[in-house]
Amino acid sequence: MYRLYWTPGSAAMAPQALLIELGVPYELQLVDPAKGDTRSPDYLKLNPHARVPTLVEGEMVMYEAAAIMLYLCERHPGAELAPAPGTFQRPLFLQWMVYLTNTLQEELSRWWHPERSVGPDERHHKLALEMAERNLDPMWRFLDDRLARHGPYLLGDRFSAADIYLAMLARWSRNCAKPAAGFPALGRFIASVKSRPAYARMLEQQGIAQ
Repeated sequence: MYRLYWTPGSAAMAPQALLIELGVPYELQLVDPAKGDTRSPDYLKLNPHARVPTLVEGEMVMYEAAAIMLYLCERHPGAELAPAPGTFQRPLFLQWMVYLTNTLQEELSRWWHPERSVGPDERHHKLALEMAERNLDPMWRFLDDRLARHGPYLLGDRFSAADIYLAMLARWSRNCAKPAAGFPALGRFIASVKSRPAYARMLEQQGIAQ
């Protein structure tokens, strides 16, 4: 039995959808940062960074969404949501997982939390948002071109955990001037992932309409 600590709309979205895709037993533990849940002594023992998601399986505790997804894929190889080690698609899968979390997610985080880059003075936030969107635009164009030429998924015809992760990050851009859904191939990709029963179930569990 897995226990996933989550907050609606957070980086827990992708691991939660993956758990549903895998069809394994799991339970959800909601934590509310606004109520101080992530900074409670009990939660800080699990995740000293006071963030979500955190995954618990018996005595095993881990955080970082991408790492959780890689772990789950390795624990359940029969679901074939990640290429097996040694196969020709494995390096590409690892590349996408790291790119998404280390490059795209990093810039989206700057958009959502400009204060982390420029401090609490709101006079500087507008510039920080503009810079983040300027940096995000070529990333979305790159991904859109990749999906248009080699899609419909990041690994071509094969759906993988990386696609779940990208769909989550694409949603985070919904309030940007140029959201991911506005790019043709990305828009089709997002619709395809959202139509999967597991992803739709995750959205329902999190109370997310779109």
